[in-house]
Amino acid sequence: MKLNYKILGLTAILFSAVACSDNEYVTNDPNADPNAPKCYDVNDLYQDYNIFFKPEQGWVGDPMPFYENGKFHVFYLQDARDGAATFHPWYEATTTDFTAYEDNGEMIPCGTDDEQDGALGTGSVFKHNGVYYGFYTGHNGKLDPREKILLATSTDLKNWTKVEDFEIRASDGYDRNEFRDPVIIRDEASGTFRMLISTRADYKGSWRAVIAQYSSTDLKNWTLETPFYDDDQTFMIECPDVFTEGNYQYLIYSDIDDRMVHYKYRRTGTTEWSTPERNSLDGIAFYAGKTASDGTNRYLFGWAPTRTANNDYSDFSWGGALVVHRLIQNADGTLKVTIADGIDTKLANTQALKVTSDKGAQNQADTYTLTASSEKAFSVFDRQDGAYKISTLIKAATSTKFGFEFGACGTRKEVFTLTFDLENNQLRQDKIDDGETETKTSVYLPVPANKEFNVSIVVENSVCVAYVNGEIAFSNRIYKMNQNPWAIFSDNGSVTFADLKLSK
Repeated sequence: MKLNYKILGLTAILFSAVACSDNEYVTNDPNADPNAPKCYDVNDLYQDYNIFFKPEQGWVGDPMPFYENGKFHVFYLQDARDGAATFHPWYEATTTDFTAYEDNGEMIPCGTDDEQDGALGTGSVFKHNGVYYGFYTGHNGKLDPREKILLATSTDLKNWTKVEDFEIRASDGYDRNEFRDPVIIRDEASGTFRMLISTRADYKGSWRAVIAQYSSTDLKNWTLETPFYDDDQTFMIECPDVFTEGNYQYLIYSDIDDRMVHYKYRRTGTTEWSTPERNSLDGIAFYAGKTASDGTNRYLFGWAPTRTANNDYSDFSWGGALVVHRLIQNADGTLKVTIADGIDTKLANTQALKVTSDKGAQNQADTYTLTASSEKAFSVFDRQDGAYKISTLIKAATSTKFGFEFGACGTRKEVFTLTFDLENNQLRQDKIDDGETETKTSVYLPVPANKEFNVSIVVENSVCVAYVNGEIAFSNRIYKMNQNPWAIFSDNGSVTFADLKLSK
């Protein structure tokens, strides 16, 4: 993908230094009722991430997953944000269930600031005849061309050696400065390898985004072929990933313009790609998605971005915490996105729910019915820390706008919501401040005829991912969510949250 080299300024660094530590909490609502739960301001930089992995130092850039012998090896661009002249070396973490990761540190180091790989970019790992091939992007803004494809090899996935005499530069007619993100696929019938590269080209009468295609029989010598895919509607198609499941071949990619992960598919043996009506796999807080399969299930690995000043009021950064979804194939070839079984199973220890305040709410056992009149109906629950899962079956009787609040502390003057909007078929993250609503992110929400939604929301520190009806995923970064109360709400009509549980 396109590397973002902005370094946090002095203001952001000072903010990190003086912000509250884990145990220093403040109220950030001067109008809060003295008896209401205080709002905690928790510095996310000091929090441990286990499910949504991040390294001890820095953050996760583009993941490059590889599966072998019961382990997912997640190579990633380590985003140190330290202002160094060289950056984004390949690091690796391993996991068996997506709930705990072993960070194995640096795998492929950066070159010097005068070498092609002064900064490393995205690539992929491929195994052939007992050798692991790590094809990666060498990026250096001081050189021309700015980007080339480079190679390192290993025999144990731990010790990597750069192949000094290997490089692929953009062929004539291709953009030499936008030439990155190599991925290898193999035609098993012919034994031919294909390298797909994200770039731009003068193709079909205009400059456009393409996935260039090179062929090889030995993974060392490569011949340019016709582009694998082209798109004149976006500047770049980043981080491509291609795989085959059953009778279909899939292309996963990240669109540099809308900042979302998309997919296309086609029947094996055909050349025309189909674009599903709903072709994005998450919202704008999930990027650089690439997949790996354990032979039974296929998973999509991406990152949920931080925000530049580690608060809810600044822009998204490049890089963040690792988020992993499970992909499910429908009979017609389309894909659904749901929670990984390992995460679902891990977060299974049900906790007692403590209501701290409510309005227009009735509850019996674990079922809460909210009926809004002229004002919002809600039930607020006590704060949590660590990783947890909220699960429920929502039954929308007459309500068309309902959902979950995070940062529901103080007078609830400012909250961040996951809003189910049935009239507009949207699941949104809204910031509501003194009655004013600002939409932060959104995804398409399929509304079934019975208006029932089986929901699981996984929360860890400032990251939350909502899964709905085993069909869609919605990732978000909400800093005020961290260790503050949360709530369920209805803006209008009546809605029931049945079997509402919080599990750790």
